[in-house]
Amino acid sequence: AHMAAVAAEHGVRGPLLGLALDGVGLGNDGGAWGGELLHMHGATCTRIGHLAPIAMPGGDAAAREPWRMAAAALHGLGLGAQIGPRYAHHAAAGTVQQMLVQGLRCPPTTSLGRWFDAAAGLLGVRDVAAYEGQAPMLLEALAVQGLAPAPLQGPSPSMQLSASGVLDPAPLIAHLATESNPAKGAALWHQALADGLARWVHQASAQTGLRTVALGGGCFLNALLT
Repeated sequence: AHMAAVAAEHGVRGPLLGLALDGVGLGNDGGAWGGELLHMHGATCTRIGHLAPIAMPGGDAAAREPWRMAAAALHGLGLGAQIGPRYAHHAAAGTVQQMLVQGLRCPPTTSLGRWFDAAAGLLGVRDVAAYEGQAPMLLEALAVQGLAPAPLQGPSPSMQLSASGVLDPAPLIAHLATESNPAKGAALWHQALADGLARWVHQASAQTGLRTVALGGGCFLNALLT
């Protein structure tokens, strides 16, 4: 729907690549989508890539409490033992850790919005959101501060892109878990994310021959990323 709206707005009738990055929406496989690379042609749509999935401990509760997404990221990295010490001030920390270990009420999602929450939670930007999208918005503002002197230089962790079209933020998230400077971490997240998304679309373009690309979804309200 996001991609169709962009195509309609710009009067594009031919085939295109669509980068749909949002919170959580229902995919045609019944899964929780939100970070998809699509091949669009008119009313038809084929999913040709997606972000690596991440668990949502407690389902919708994870969207309201970014620390839960940070916990899910730590668990996915094999660092689940850090959940208790990092988030001991949350009464549910132990329960969330057990939920992740047992895979109970932890539906997977490919949502970039939830990966944003995980990054914000790991950097200590916001544990619990007062309104929708607050943690990613604060992360964006922090990144602007981190990039104010100049773009980050030198080698930095990047997202992993597979030949099958799966973009995995895990290597970057692993770095954020140890980053002591939140502004630098936020800047690195945005810079590496933009690089990963560009490589992702470039790979799909080479495979399909398509050079028209639509960007849509709530994550593109992020002016720095866009």
